[in-house]
Amino acid sequence: MGNCMTNAGSFEPPGQAAVGRFMEALDDQTDPTKIALRVARERAAAAERRVSADPTSVGPKCSVCFKHCQPVINPFQSARIQRMMADVSDESDASDSEIEEVPVDGGPRKKHTAPKTVLHGIQLTSCKHYFCGPCLAQAIYNRLHVVFDPEMYGTTLPPSVPITPGGRADFPVSCPTCQVKPGEQPVEISDVTAKLVLGDTNMNDWNHARFLSTLNLIYCPHKGCDESFDANDIAPAPSGVEHAQTLVQCPRCRKTLCTSCKSVWHDKLTCEQYQALPVDERNPEDVAFANLAKQEKWRRCPKCSAMVELKFGCNHITCVCQHHFCYTCGADFEHKGGRYRCKGGLGCKVWEEQNLLARD
Repeated sequence: MGNCMTNAGSFEPPGQAAVGRFMEALDDQTDPTKIALRVARERAAAAERRVSADPTSVGPKCSVCFKHCQPVINPFQSARIQRMMADVSDESDASDSEIEEVPVDGGPRKKHTAPKTVLHGIQLTSCKHYFCGPCLAQAIYNRLHVVFDPEMYGTTLPPSVPITPGGRADFPVSCPTCQVKPGEQPVEISDVTAKLVLGDTNMNDWNHARFLSTLNLIYCPHKGCDESFDANDIAPAPSGVEHAQTLVQCPRCRKTLCTSCKSVWHDKLTCEQYQALPVDERNPEDVAFANLAKQEKWRRCPKCSAMVELKFGCNHITCVCQHHFCYTCGADFEHKGGRYRCKGGLGCKVWEEQNLLARD
């Protein structure tokens, strides 16, 4: 009797071990995170097998870094899952090179060699250019004027930091390869593609730039004021003022400016008359700005008069107002036969070698 009582504490009901294995297997088959990890392992292993069977079949090359990448529907999600797999592998007791699989039927566990890290990429449907996720994400963030570290790809990023405080985002964002190929019409990156590349949690900067692109933004030209505002939200100018339809007052410095030519207010002169004046006969602030623009080789858009700076890339400029013009001579670009060409008649080159590198 005493022996029976002593052994009761260690008694294990029949089949409990099998039930435990079954519950573990069931959890592996129903837990969303484990399912995603398993699918990622299977895809990565399949890619590894293809490479092993055919060394030349290593996927297309990224158009930026020229590394081979594995095209997927959602490169950000794939990179995120790959990071999760690496974290799970680091935290487990198993070796870094092995992954344990628990069969659903409670059979013996199997160990597989963990697949090598795969560089996930995407192909833009319109222009057919391939990019790895980190390179395309970096190209997008550069256009949005936001600092981005490719090593952080696949993660939810901290609050964004501008490349230069006050810098404007360039929107819409185009394929970086199309932008540097002479004569090719740039293909815009869609909202859907941006979400697949940046991740849903990192879309704030993209959505903010898209919102600003719908506004009639004016940047105050007065010295010491860097205010930007929507001209449509500004109250109309007082009646009786000549050319008053383009007169607005900056909400910050309270000085007046012209929304048409983006200059300080030129009373009793049309935009054409004011712009035709010699630089030294204009407003002192305009004189200083014009001298700076000449020194930096900036160019005004012939349609909306916004000032444009070319840091690198081709001479085909797409302004924020969506007008296409030549940075070399200022003439319009025409779209013909699937390509853009300068209409200036001066034989301007779309691409110049010195623009391969960013200007200092």
